[in-house]
Amino acid sequence: MRRVATVVLSVVCVTLLGVATNVATGALPARWTPHLWLAWPALVVVVAALTVVEVRRARESAPVTGVTATHARRVLLDRVRRYWITSVLERSLHREARIQLGITASADDRRYPWTLRATHRGGFTGVLDGGASVAGLFERLDRAVVILGAPGSGKTTTLLELARELIDAAERDPDAPIPVVLNLSSWATRRPPLEQWLAAELTERYGIPSRQASAWIESGAILPLLDGLDEVVATRRDECAAAIAAFHARQPLTPIAVCCREWEYRQLRAGLPVYGTVTIQPLTRPQIERYLDRSGPALAGLRAALTADEGLWEFTGSPLLLTIMGLAYADGPGPTAGPGGRRTRLFTRYVETMLRHRPHPTYRPEQAIQYLSVLGHELRRRQQTIFVLDLVASDWSPRWVTPSADLLSRALASVAVGGLVALLGAGLLGWPGLAVGATAGALTALGLALAEYENLVLIASRERRPEDRRPLRVDWVTDTARELRAVAGNTGITWATVAAALVVGLAFGLTDELPGWPGMLAELAYWLGFLLATLLALAVTGATLFDLYLVGPPGGAPRREIPSPALRQRLRSAAMGAPPLGLVTGALAALLVGSARTGADGLRYGAVVGAFAASYLLVAVALGPVTEQWLVRRRLARDGVLPRPLRPFLDYAVQCLFLRDVGDGYIFVHRELLEFFADRLTRPSTQVVPRP
Repeated sequence: MRRVATVVLSVVCVTLLGVATNVATGALPARWTPHLWLAWPALVVVVAALTVVEVRRARESAPVTGVTATHARRVLLDRVRRYWITSVLERSLHREARIQLGITASADDRRYPWTLRATHRGGFTGVLDGGASVAGLFERLDRAVVILGAPGSGKTTTLLELARELIDAAERDPDAPIPVVLNLSSWATRRPPLEQWLAAELTERYGIPSRQASAWIESGAILPLLDGLDEVVATRRDECAAAIAAFHARQPLTPIAVCCREWEYRQLRAGLPVYGTVTIQPLTRPQIERYLDRSGPALAGLRAALTADEGLWEFTGSPLLLTIMGLAYADGPGPTAGPGGRRTRLFTRYVETMLRHRPHPTYRPEQAIQYLSVLGHELRRRQQTIFVLDLVASDWSPRWVTPSADLLSRALASVAVGGLVALLGAGLLGWPGLAVGATAGALTALGLALAEYENLVLIASRERRPEDRRPLRVDWVTDTARELRAVAGNTGITWATVAAALVVGLAFGLTDELPGWPGMLAELAYWLGFLLATLLALAVTGATLFDLYLVGPPGGAPRREIPSPALRQRLRSAAMGAPPLGLVTGALAALLVGSARTGADGLRYGAVVGAFAASYLLVAVALGPVTEQWLVRRRLARDGVLPRPLRPFLDYAVQCLFLRDVGDGYIFVHRELLEFFADRLTRPSTQVVPRP
């Protein structure tokens, strides 16, 4: 039925387009000639309506064909491999440390030094050692497992080893499910059913169209590899486990693997209803000594440190800490005493050693540590693991006690809109146009303060998106009508708009030479045209922001930092919405004023009012936040909080084995390193972001 209605509406619009064109350009009776100009605004309205109809028809496309689904499958497999296997697993701290230390692999080397113990709920128990296949163990456990271990034991690495083998299998077999690695820490921000969260993550992290992602999940074509159940905020961890269990109950044939720290998993009210459990065993002393012997002189410094301080052996059971110790003591044993405990001294020695071995001409070691400390602190404060540029906001600086960048950007946006409209108005309308410009600037300032507007802090907050996020089909008519009712219900905005429109009407009335009722009707037309344009601008802005609120941030990793990816998405959306809004509001104002005065007066007034409506949408959706972002990044660099530009430093931290780049963001090589840097922050902590 929707398709039939859309086709009928399209035919009507095309017919009206032809009629309006003939009326505007054809020969008509002489008595119609004074009103001929009315056809041009009508033509603009019909063209805008036809554009909207065609856009809606394009979005109501047919289901994804086999060809595009096959292409999307190849794209997803390639991105999972590049993001997690090439960028993370093959550049893991363990592997990078071997390269850094010059440890050569021998034929009898194991891929990793730890042992996996597997338990099936049907009674099977086994140990994976040597070069055995993780995917083979996954099959023996009926392809539904939870991977447990202590911090730094190798859980994520084991999960990625499984991902690599499953990707290889999926590339050989087109019917095999597509393994997708996702971090569960973002689930708690909205807490939707797992199917919806998976679809949203496939769209955001991997750029898969939402309809294709939903179809794959529903058909069981996606194999979720979920990392970081322990990284979900503690108050939501049981809910997250319940959501995973509900998903597995609804789709029992869909394979799944989940990673969690062992202690946090044991604290859950109910474990996951999977078939098997894989527990990573701590390294034993014989394993460690065999590893040290095989490494030869590359780990002579670590052997000397263990001899000098017997207490360091307590950390060697963790593969992560063993690797860090190999790098930290590459130059020999350090002092056995100092501030903090042994673990803190170990991480401190590691950071100092890596910065000393890989110096940078721009970032001094103390600066690099400060920047990483800020990064770790803010990720922990927001309970996130992946850093993206959109997270940077004004509340990152302790010296900003007031939102000065936010206020300044709103003020600059208001002045810019008022100045633009005043210049255009003065050129087309005379001095009353200056009054229109001043009123437009004042209404812009009021709208940005009282109506829909999102500053960087709100844009950076993932909690703002609704929990029932779904593949979205934008309905501009419905959304605009809803927002128009919301604007009308805002008493302050409504009365301010009415008063501002009265000011515009009076400004034209003072210069109008029409006496009596014609003059009053002209003033009413100016007033009503400006009022309708302002209300529509506020409503369309609210609808645009709501649609962005539902769609969420884009994927990709552009090198340009300002505007960031989310703001670049807003610029595109505003640039697409501003011209139609300007045309429609301008046409309405032109019709009203032209019917009371002349067609030329109506067209000039419509151009000014349309420019105001389009400019308001641009600054409220995109240009205001972009200005704020530019001010914030300058201030953060001046305060020594973060460098500008930021990406070169993040890439340097990757070279120093502190961070890893994952898709469009960066993560610390391990959460323990994140916690270490976050605890080192030498400034007053900011207020913790509340969770819903």
